Amino acid sequence: MSRATLRLAARILPAALAAALGSPVRADWVASGVFKYEDREWNETGFTGVVLQAPIRYADVEVVDTALKGTKAILAKGKTDATGAFSISVKDTKTRTVQVRVLSSTTQTADLFVRVVDPQKSKVYAVASSARSGHAPNQNVDFGVLVAAVGAGGEVFNILDMGVLGADYIRNVTGARPDAGKLLTFRWARNGGISAASTSGNTVSVRDTAGYDDTVILHEWGHYAMNNYSNSSNPGGTHFLSDCNQDIRLAFDEGRASYLGCSVRRANGMPYSNVYLRTDGGSGPGHALNWYDLESETQYACDGDTSEVTVSRSLWDIPDSTATPDLTTGSEEPHDALALPDLDVWEVFAGPVRQATTVTHESFWDGWFDATVRNGSLVALKDVFGFLGIEFFPDPMEPNDTAGATAPQLLPNGPPVHLTYFSDPDGDGAGAPDTDVFRLDAMSGASYTIETFNLLSEADTFIEVLDTDGVTVLASNDDRAPGEPSSFLQWSAPRTDTFYVRSTRVVGFGRYGSYDLKVSSP
Repeated sequence: MSRATLRLAARILPAALAAALGSPVRADWVASGVFKYEDREWNETGFTGVVLQAPIRYADVEVVDTALKGTKAILAKGKTDATGAFSISVKDTKTRTVQVRVLSSTTQTADLFVRVVDPQKSKVYAVASSARSGHAPNQNVDFGVLVAAVGAGGEVFNILDMGVLGADYIRNVTGARPDAGKLLTFRWARNGGISAASTSGNTVSVRDTAGYDDTVILHEWGHYAMNNYSNSSNPGGTHFLSDCNQDIRLAFDEGRASYLGCSVRRANGMPYSNVYLRTDGGSGPGHALNWYDLESETQYACDGDTSEVTVSRSLWDIPDSTATPDLTTGSEEPHDALALPDLDVWEVFAGPVRQATTVTHESFWDGWFDATVRNGSLVALKDVFGFLGIEFFPDPMEPNDTAGATAPQLLPNGPPVHLTYFSDPDGDGAGAPDTDVFRLDAMSGASYTIETFNLLSEADTFIEVLDTDGVTVLASNDDRAPGEPSSFLQWSAPRTDTFYVRSTRVVGFGRYGSYDLKVSSP
């Protein structure tokens, strides 16, 4: 099989690895060595300028005769281990010119299915050692330490390693890496014509300049993981971290992907695991295009579940702890008392959320308390979500679903009443649709302005004034103005009597949300 081959900027370092790797099995000679790649260190400001060497882990390795072509050239196959080392037994009887090459695939590892391909050729990459001419059979060759440099294979094997890390994360929460039916394919090339990252099924397209954008790569891996283990209602389209009013289906799926990507880094003890960073890929220090902290609202401060940033932060705080390698290691925010296993979040994605018809953050909240999961921690979860304006819990006025003695009084010109469209009649944490009804003692001929505002989490209000019987509708309003889901109406009381104000949520992709209600009168 032909492959796209990158020029190797390699340093062949003398090393006596054969003894360390053990005695060869029945073979004429053994090819050994270590494959590494240059990795670029980064933090929230972008690249630091430090270049490190990281092992190329679990990648396919081939021993080849450079004088031959195609599959005939392959003398033996093997793989690197967790340290990048390889030791491959070769049966041979001829004197040849030989070399080893590492491929951006993992076919030699039985339970690992990851590859990086050139999007223009749909072929995996190969980085090769220098050739050894006049090699005689029965002569072992230690090829030393071979390093794929930045710009000469480093990006390819950094992307491959992100896929390996993701597969290991899935193994940690499910007991097994993704199987062959979930083969993860990354498409990347320095000039491959990919200007934006995207994921379709099991294929991740990585932006040309994003070979070292770990969190962007892992964000897309998060979509791949959910395509295989959960469910999504993401309508797609352009989205921005700064957008606080996204479609709740998109906000959940994109926020969940960022949470998963950063969780892979946290699970492996990597620094700045709470940082999502996107760069322009330029050389040297800096080059950050944007970043945000999943731990705090230092950037892109939004409220409610219509923000992918807020969704990712609410999820992040569930398994986050004082031990997390983040910008504030050793401490946690006052509102965050949770430090639960990653599995608790994953089983909600893979269980109740997978069964949801419309997948939003509401699906996650209700799934957390589903009978098949029962994760509990209601008070602590309310603190985390509520801090971010995601109020998936009853307001203090409940129960006030119907007119009558239980309806609290709404005072004209009093302070706004903060409410949620959320009821929990059985107290298990999972929600149900809610209606808010208030008593209004009005005076004959007086004019009253009734309005809602500060709508969060895609709340869409519909307000009505009911007659004394609590049934007859005297006035109503849906949208304050075209495209504005808050409500506003002016009403004059026909007599001095007790009336009712009823607020219901307009049916949409969600059922919950929060808002403020106010009545004023001259």
